[in-house]
Amino acid sequence: MEQILILSGSNGAAESLEGFLKSSFQCSIKTLPSAYQARSILEQDHHTELVVIHAPLIDESGVELAKYITRHTNSNCILLLKQEQAEQLAWLSDHHQVIVLGRPVNKQILYQLIRTMEIVMQRCANILEDNARLEQKLRDIRTIDRAKFLMMQYQGMTEEQAHSYLEKYAMDNRKRKPIAAMEIIDRINEQYL
Repeated sequence: MEQILILSGSNGAAESLEGFLKSSFQCSIKTLPSAYQARSILEQDHHTELVVIHAPLIDESGVELAKYITRHTNSNCILLLKQEQAEQLAWLSDHHQVIVLGRPVNKQILYQLIRTMEIVMQRCANILEDNARLEQKLRDIRTIDRAKFLMMQYQGMTEEQAHSYLEKYAMDNRKRKPIAAMEIIDRINEQYL
């Protein structure tokens, strides 16, 4: 976790959470007492990875803010409530992906929970990166195929001839095949279309 936002109506609880998180994780922490301030920050800063709400806040219970965070931001949210409230609001986990914990919180459990979140977030980032790479490969293949199709259609080449021409053009001009294909497409469009 790189950026964590702590929300608490109690200065003592905020300081305790901040001390624990700073000693356990390498992160930047911002502490605020109100939901209003949190909404303002989260609307402007999209890099906050985790919001820890020690309820209640000075301007609301924290429940509506937790739902807002998981619905309108990419941040994860942990809502710390009194034990009886946590039991009553456990449904927030299923319906809004808010992690609800009863107080007092065992620091070892909180550490393991946040560490698990970090692992899952890294795995998701890796999957998104792989997905983006695959999407780029597909775009490149489509561009190459389009260039070959246009050469076949307008220049009377066979598929093998178009393929060989594209490879030679890319090699001679020291360009990646998708870039060479785009240049061929542009040239054919200017000539024939």
